[in-house]
Amino acid sequence: MYSADVKYLASSFSVPAKIADEMLTRCTGEQLKVILCILRNPGIDDNGLAEKTGLSADAAAECADFWADAGLIVSEKTTLDLTASEKDSKETAEEVSVPKIVPLLKPTQQEIDKALEKSRSLRNLFNEAQQILGKTYGYTMQSLLYNIVYYYGLSQDVANLLLNFAKYADTCSQQELLKIAKYWSENGITDCSAANDFIHRATKGRKLFSELAELTGNADSSPTFAQYELLCKWILWGFDAECVAKAHSIMKSEKETGTLNYRNFQYMDKVLKGWHEAGVHTVKEIEAAPSSAFEQKKKQKQKKETSFDIELVKEKSRDRTRDIGNMKNKKRTRRA
Repeated sequence: MYSADVKYLASSFSVPAKIADEMLTRCTGEQLKVILCILRNPGIDDNGLAEKTGLSADAAAECADFWADAGLIVSEKTTLDLTASEKDSKETAEEVSVPKIVPLLKPTQQEIDKALEKSRSLRNLFNEAQQILGKTYGYTMQSLLYNIVYYYGLSQDVANLLLNFAKYADTCSQQELLKIAKYWSENGITDCSAANDFIHRATKGRKLFSELAELTGNADSSPTFAQYELLCKWILWGFDAECVAKAHSIMKSEKETGTLNYRNFQYMDKVLKGWHEAGVHTVKEIEAAPSSAFEQKKKQKQKKETSFDIELVKEKSRDRTRDIGNMKNKKRTRRA
């Protein structure tokens, strides 16, 4: 049996129970080092993480992305914050150089209660959400469900399917739920048929992820929703686990890491996109093809950086030899 030495508890810091209860079998040693460092040093950046953990800045950032996807930390990249104060919405398009993002709705508790009184379907959704995810929700989760319906325009039935998918995919954090709702809304997944089709592809995506984890020696865990998006795309392109594992080996040789995090998924997506555009979708076709579009582009870049004209080098060498010979002849003439 093991227990903590009490003399060190006075200088301890808080660690969310979810890390010890749920995430230890899903994270790597490097990812665990990074989350502990972040919890001990709030506001730390990638370079600070690299210095304190001994990882490279890129590797530290990849590990931090894992915890952001799991909903345990918030980075500067996070754009969704239901409890943040409302920003000034009176800025005109001429005053800003970037597209204006319409913020999520921030209903008051009275507005939510009033909507529940008027909408039977919304009441059903709130009740079913508590049953599906096994929680009693306060204002923040009620506001999230309110946004799924009134901001993203998903019906109660579609929102119900969304919650069931989130539970299956183990992506039930508020951040993940909003990501799914945003993706469904923007990609026309607004009826039950389209939602069921997505869930069917996602089920295949999870199987693909498990096979990939086994082939690459990674711990088998659940993919994040961002990874589900890419997995579903690769399935639509016609790639199986062996092809994705081959893309993983290319990524590993370039990135010198074999973890299945989102940044590395993006790299693998570039490799697979090159194969897809070249019309090769099996390991046999990939190995038989001269090179993929992605590999050709990479080779062209390397050639551009390292190429030189051998004939020009030879000509310069001959000119130099000739000049040295002429100088020696002039010296002999002077002595004579």
